Amino acid sequence: MGNVLLTLAVGVAAGYLFFKLKVPGGLIVGAIIGVAALNITFEAASFPGLARTVAQITAGSFIGCSVSREDMKNLPRILKPLGILIAGYLILNLGAGFLVCTISQMDLLTSLMCCVPGGMSDMPIIAADLGAKVPYVAVLQFVRMAVGVGCFPLIISKVVGTKATVPAEAPQAPASPAPSEAPTAKAPAGDKGPGVILLTMVVGCIFGFLGKSLGIPAGTILFSTVSVLVFKLVWGRAFVPRWLKRVAQILTGCYIGCAFGRQELADLRYLVLPAAVLLALYLLNCFFMGWLLPRVTHLNRAEAMLIATPAGASDMALISSDVGVDSPDVCFIQILRMIIVVVFFPNIVNLVVHLFG
Repeated sequence: MGNVLLTLAVGVAAGYLFFKLKVPGGLIVGAIIGVAALNITFEAASFPGLARTVAQITAGSFIGCSVSREDMKNLPRILKPLGILIAGYLILNLGAGFLVCTISQMDLLTSLMCCVPGGMSDMPIIAADLGAKVPYVAVLQFVRMAVGVGCFPLIISKVVGTKATVPAEAPQAPASPAPSEAPTAKAPAGDKGPGVILLTMVVGCIFGFLGKSLGIPAGTILFSTVSVLVFKLVWGRAFVPRWLKRVAQILTGCYIGCAFGRQELADLRYLVLPAAVLLALYLLNCFFMGWLLPRVTHLNRAEAMLIATPAGASDMALISSDVGVDSPDVCFIQILRMIIVVVFFPNIVNLVVHLFG
């Protein structure tokens, strides 16, 4: 118990420090680094597996709150670009995963999970459920998220000819290290009270534990996401406060940090080439979508490139206006992309690994 409390204390302190330093995904990144340092130096890090389940349920409930009835009215308008984007991401995910597996020492499952365009706070704990090597997934997901937030908008700004730059606050995104941090739907204050929060979490917990008990790959986050999403669309009210999601990020960071040992630290040098390849493929996909989508949908080039940026939905909400784009379609497509990727891609990866692994 003493080691668990020590691990939590280190995770909270390091996460808060990185948060204040405005590091992308600061809470989870700081917790991972702090706990990993504790584990590597003193081998004193320990954290219960239940924390992973709680974090997944919280993340899934938060994701499920991200779409409202009003948003759904715009669904027919963005179905075509969303379908093309998801198909492109799936092809990229599978192709990049097999390539990374070939050029690195990682197994196929770990390689594919490293390439899933999901969230940094979601993919590592889902990877743990599937049996992938969590430290490698966490590192490559962080690289994708950090470059997606910090570099892609600047590249898009240059390509589309806008003069705006990414604001200093945008890379911070500590409350949004990944797509799982999409902004919740706008709701009156009465829809965010303690009763609504409690009921939302009860729904998420019931179905999250059900998904876990059924043994479905990524079942915990899948069931909690879908159940809260349906609950909100039917009842009209569901809410998970951002502070609760931040608690989940700390728990996730502590759990992942415990998976880092001296061997994992030494093996990080083998991730340089996979990271470079993965980022190059994401950039090519961004340019390809910027060329394709304006030709077959209503989106312009800037909008198309922004929805193909491998960052979080709330990151795009902050960044889009700063590169000359003020379109609700960009944010909504990013939110739906995040939900679809988190819910379906891990199961597709699991199926592919069983077929070809």
